[in-house]
Amino acid sequence: MKINKIHLIIFTALLIALLHFAYNPYRNVSNIYDLKLGEIAEKDINAPFDFNVYKSKEALKAEQTVAAAKVQPIYKVSENLKFNAQKNLDFVFQHFILQDGLDIQKTKTKLKQNGYELSLENIKLLMNEKRRISIYNFLSENITKIFTIGIYSDSYRYQEIKISKSNRVVEYNLNRLYSLEEAKNKLVNWYTVESERHLIHELADIILIENIIVDNDMTELEKKKLKENVSLTLGKVKKNERIIGKNQKVTPIELLKLQSLLKAQRDFQSSRNNVQLMLSSFGIFLLSLLILFLFDYIIVIFFPSNFSSIPRTIIILSSILISIILTIFINNILVIPSLIIPFSLSVLIIALIFNPHIGILFNFIILIFVSIFLNWSFTNPMILSLTTFGGIIALKHMKKRQEYYPITLYLLISFFIVTTSVSLIKFEGITIYFWHLLWGSISCITSVVGLILLTPFIERKLNLATKQILLELLDFDNELLKKMATVASGTYHHSLIVGNLSESAAEAVGANHLLARVGSYYHDIGKLENPQFFIENNPESTELHDKMMPTESARLIKNHISNGVAMARKYKLPRSVIDIIQQHHGTGQIKFFYNKAIEAKLEFDEEQFYYSGPKAYTKEASIVMIADIVESTTKSLDDFSEKRLKKVLDDTIYNLINEGQLNESPLTLKELEKIKIYMLPILMGVYRKRLEYPEI
Repeated sequence: MKINKIHLIIFTALLIALLHFAYNPYRNVSNIYDLKLGEIAEKDINAPFDFNVYKSKEALKAEQTVAAAKVQPIYKVSENLKFNAQKNLDFVFQHFILQDGLDIQKTKTKLKQNGYELSLENIKLLMNEKRRISIYNFLSENITKIFTIGIYSDSYRYQEIKISKSNRVVEYNLNRLYSLEEAKNKLVNWYTVESERHLIHELADIILIENIIVDNDMTELEKKKLKENVSLTLGKVKKNERIIGKNQKVTPIELLKLQSLLKAQRDFQSSRNNVQLMLSSFGIFLLSLLILFLFDYIIVIFFPSNFSSIPRTIIILSSILISIILTIFINNILVIPSLIIPFSLSVLIIALIFNPHIGILFNFIILIFVSIFLNWSFTNPMILSLTTFGGIIALKHMKKRQEYYPITLYLLISFFIVTTSVSLIKFEGITIYFWHLLWGSISCITSVVGLILLTPFIERKLNLATKQILLELLDFDNELLKKMATVASGTYHHSLIVGNLSESAAEAVGANHLLARVGSYYHDIGKLENPQFFIENNPESTELHDKMMPTESARLIKNHISNGVAMARKYKLPRSVIDIIQQHHGTGQIKFFYNKAIEAKLEFDEEQFYYSGPKAYTKEASIVMIADIVESTTKSLDDFSEKRLKKVLDDTIYNLINEGQLNESPLTLKELEKIKIYMLPILMGVYRKRLEYPEI
C-alpha cells in the first residue's frame, strides 16, 4: 500500500470524525420545539431522535395517589406488646404474694382500681399458693406460644395478611394466625382442669391483646415503591415520527411531546461536555479507520490491482463523504425524514466505476456510516440498503449507457417490496405507509438523477474504464473502429476474433470480460499509422519490408505500440485500455526481423528487436496477449483440426511462460488451463473448414 493512500484514508477518517463532532444530534437545543399550548406550528416538526414522552406533574401525582391507596397495610408482630402482656400477668399475681390473711373483697377492690376485673370465686382460687403457682406457670408458657404466632384484630377484613419479619414481607393466610377470640379460647382449651377454666378465661381477657399491629414504616415504603413504579412516561416517540404538522394548533398531548423533546435535548447536553463529545468522535475516527483500511485491503486481495489505484481510492473516499454530508443535510439541517436520503447514489457510482461485486460490499459500508450519523438508527438505512441491491442488479445487466430507466424501475420495485414488508412487520398505519412510499420514491429518483449527472464528470476527470465507457467503446459506430474497418480491415477482423477469444477466457477466470473485449478491439490501433506494412492488411507487405533494413522494419513494427498509446490518449480511451495496448506484446522479441538481421550478418543492438513492454501485469492484458498470438498463429495454418489447434494453444502459453512474459501476470497455471479450454471452441468455430457442396 502506498503511503499517499494511507494519508488519504487517515484524512478521510479525520473528516468523518470532525463531522460527527460538529453535528452530534444532541449538541444543540432547537428553539422550534419551544411552543405553548394553543400556538400554531410554523413548520412540520419531526422527532430528530427517539425520546420518551413524560406525563405532566399533576397527572403523575394523581396516578401515584391512586396507586398508594391500593396498598394493603403491612403488619408486624410487636415484641413490646408481648412483654406488656407478661408484665400484666406478673402485676395481677403480685396482689396475692406475701400478703398473709388476704381479704377477698379488699383484693377484688384493689385489682379493680388497677384495671383488672376478677370474680370473687376466682380470687379465692388464686389465694391458694400451690394452685396460683401452677396457673402462673401455665399462663407464662402458653401466652408466649400464642404471642409468637401472633394475634390479629377481629376487625381485620382480608383473608391474607402481610407481615414484615427481618425486613422481609411475608404473606400469611389468616388460618395460620389467631384472632383475639381464638387466642383466648385456645388458652382456655389447653388448660386441663375443668373447674379452673373460668379463671383462665378471665385472666386471658386481662392479659391477651392483639400483638399484630400495622408496621407504618414498611407500609410507607411499599407505598413509595408503588409510586415509583408508576410510569413517568406516556409512551415513546420514534425518530422521524411526526410530532405536529405545519399550521396545526398545539394540543395538550403535542405540548407534552414537545416539552419532553426539549427535556431530552437539555438532559443530554448537560450530561455531555465537549471533552466527552471529542472522545466520542475519536471513537468514530478509530472505527472509520478500521472500516476504510479493511475495505481497501479486501479490494487489493480479491479484486484486480488497478481497482485499488489512487484515483479509485479517491472516488471511494469521496463517495463515503458525499453520503455522510447528504445524511447531515437532510437529517440535521432540513430536518426531514431520513428515507429521503439518496442512499443508492454513492453505491451505484462505485458499482458502475468498479464492478457490481465491489458495489455490494460498498453498500454495507455506507449502511454503517449513514446509521452512525442517524444516531445509530438502522431501520431506514437498512430499508434503503436493501433497496439498492435492486439498482445493482439492474446495473449488472445494463447493455447501453442510456439504460437508466431500468435502474430507476428496479430501485422503486425493491423499495416497494422492502417498505411493505417492514410496514406489515411493524403494524404501521396506512397513512404512514404511503408517506414512506413517497419519501423512498424521492430517494430512488434522486439517486438515479445524481448518478446521471456525476458519472460522466468522474469518467472524464479520471479517465476510468467504467461499464458505460466500455459499452460505448464496443459500439461499431465508434470513430476509431470505423476507421480501422476502413483503413486496416485485416487488423479490424483480427481484433474482433481476438475480442471473442479474450472475452470467453476472461469470463472463465473471473477477469473483467468487458475490458478484455474492448482491449482486444483496440490493442492494434497503432497499425492505423502504417497499415500497409502489416501482413493482415497487405499480403504484399513482405515486398515492402524487403526494401528496408531489418532494424527499420523492427522499429516500424514496434512503433505500432507507441502509436497506439498516442492515438488512445488522443481519443481519451480509459487508462486500463491503454495499459492493454502497451502490454499486449510485453517485452517479446520481433523474431522474424531478428532472424533476418542475423542472416544478413548485420551489426545491431538486440534491444532494437524487442518490444519496450512492460510485461502484462493484469489478467486482462495477459489474456489479450495470449489471444493475439493464438489468432495470428492459427490464421497461418493449413490444418485446423482440434488436435492442431490445441497444440497452438499449448505452444503459445508454454513459450510465453518460458520467455518470462507471464512473470508479472496474476494468472495461475489452473487459470491458464481454463483459458485454453474456453478459447478452443471459438477457434474451431472460426477456422473450421466448411463442407464443399457439389455443383448442380
